[in-house]
Amino acid sequence: MPKPRDFTKGLYKIRTTANKVPMDQDLFKIITDGMPGTSMPPWAVLPDKDRWNLVAYIKTFAPDAFKEAPKKLDLPKDVSSSETSLKRGKEMFEAIECHKCHGTEGRADGPSRPELKDEWGFPVAPANLTKRWTFRGGASRTDIATRLANGVLGTPMPAFLDSVEKPEDIWHLTNYIVSLGPERPRYATLITVSATKDALPDDPNAEFWKKATASAIPLMGQVIVDPRNFNPVIDLVTIRAAYNDTEVAFHLTWDDPSETKGDGKQTFPDAISLQFPPQITASTERPYFLMGDASEAVYLLRWQQGKGVGEASANGPAKIAPLQGGEVSGKVVYTNGQYRLVMKRPRIAKGEGRPTFQPAVFTPVAIQAWDGGAGESGTRMSLTSWYYLRLEEPQSNRRFVIPPVVAILTLAAMFLVVRAANRAR
Repeated sequence: MPKPRDFTKGLYKIRTTANKVPMDQDLFKIITDGMPGTSMPPWAVLPDKDRWNLVAYIKTFAPDAFKEAPKKLDLPKDVSSSETSLKRGKEMFEAIECHKCHGTEGRADGPSRPELKDEWGFPVAPANLTKRWTFRGGASRTDIATRLANGVLGTPMPAFLDSVEKPEDIWHLTNYIVSLGPERPRYATLITVSATKDALPDDPNAEFWKKATASAIPLMGQVIVDPRNFNPVIDLVTIRAAYNDTEVAFHLTWDDPSETKGDGKQTFPDAISLQFPPQITASTERPYFLMGDASEAVYLLRWQQGKGVGEASANGPAKIAPLQGGEVSGKVVYTNGQYRLVMKRPRIAKGEGRPTFQPAVFTPVAIQAWDGGAGESGTRMSLTSWYYLRLEEPQSNRRFVIPPVVAILTLAAMFLVVRAANRAR
């Protein structure tokens, strides 16, 4: 999902034309860049000549569709982003009911989502407007304005150039969409766990977590063992973490278009887990990242919709055993297509098979996530390989004491030098 394009229909989603006929450059661009969020990869690795030959060959599947000459779309005059433009863009977003498909905050969780189908009757998901790097056809302002102006053929996304009150509203709406998220995320290579002497809040919306350092971690579909997940829904998790003398807490944020407890047949509970080696050592050797294997287990700190937070030991994705007696807790909030979760546990391990988190130690960590509403469970998941997190060393009070002491000693030394000089004179 989405299904592959039926070339015999001559309908092309991404085009820069005012009619249904794409330019050859449009087809060439899609072959080159691929279609993010689908199984269509980029083919820039092929020579230009081969890609242009592909354009010519694809057109032979629907020759009648190309009898009409393509008509280039003329966009209204560009309007730069401003506070006034963003306000107008938000008004248009609501007025032309973009939120019914894309959601109130643009996370593809609108009420119409379950009913959306393409030209051939297959389910089709709306774009997550907060993730511009997944936009099909490009993430630039011109690319977005073009999609808004002439729609996306074969999908429920209509052309809006004739629906807006004024032509320049296309640019106001574009500016608002651009404001919803970055063109590309800044992925982290190391997850920082901040030290604090305060209590670690359970509330995922607490001000404490808004001020914490955020680490964006990309996830990929699991394609090693069956059943594989070639087009995962969850492709990014943002981690914030903190610890004090007794506890460590992880704050996770990720987009999911539906809050799902699952029926056990077509849908399953939403879930996410953090994976660690059972013992943290200085060795660079780590267990197998896909939930360990028969020879070496991993520790999972896991949340599941309807069950809450728990701990488990895994010797592979099919051999997961809950750990009993752990002192773990958690709280989750789901709002406008986004989960925010806090998971807490003792910093010092209590019981076998659990890691102890020590300051200034590089600790391996991996992530697995399941969108149960998309039928993900078991090995059909999103995941990462091993990353590292590091607990910052607690800041000593000496940093507040030493500078004043040095200043006082310096002033005293200067006073003695001046006094000695006056006596000698």
